[in-house]
Amino acid sequence: MMRRYPLVVGLLACYLVHLSLKFGRVPVPWFFSHYFADLLCMPLLLSLVVIGMRNIKKDPNLYLPGPMILVAVLYVGVVFEYWLPHYWPRYTADVFDLLMYGVGGLGFYFFQARLLLAVGQAFCPQSNK
Repeated sequence: MMRRYPLVVGLLACYLVHLSLKFGRVPVPWFFSHYFADLLCMPLLLSLVVIGMRNIKKDPNLYLPGPMILVAVLYVGVVFEYWLPHYWPRYTADVFDLLMYGVGGLGFYFFQARLLLAVGQAFCPQSNK
């Protein structure tokens, strides 16, 4: 995966650096401490879904259409911003988290062709068959 999808690995590395700074209690700007992980959530999650689907279907040109991305954003938003905070006090609901999921999903929608471009594959955005 590292050689095939370097941009996805780069996003994952950003998230791991974010986690290490958070758990190391290193002071970071407010946006990064509160919303950076939420912003990266959808691009990382959806990238892993597409990579898995490509491996299962053996189709390197498979991409997620907009409605599927919207459903994923809504699902993650409901689970993490309504359901979990409703039943477990450890979790808190935040409307800006929903906004970050949406921005991440929108970014994934517009950049998935480049984000999931395998090394050696030509850039050719197209919809599913």
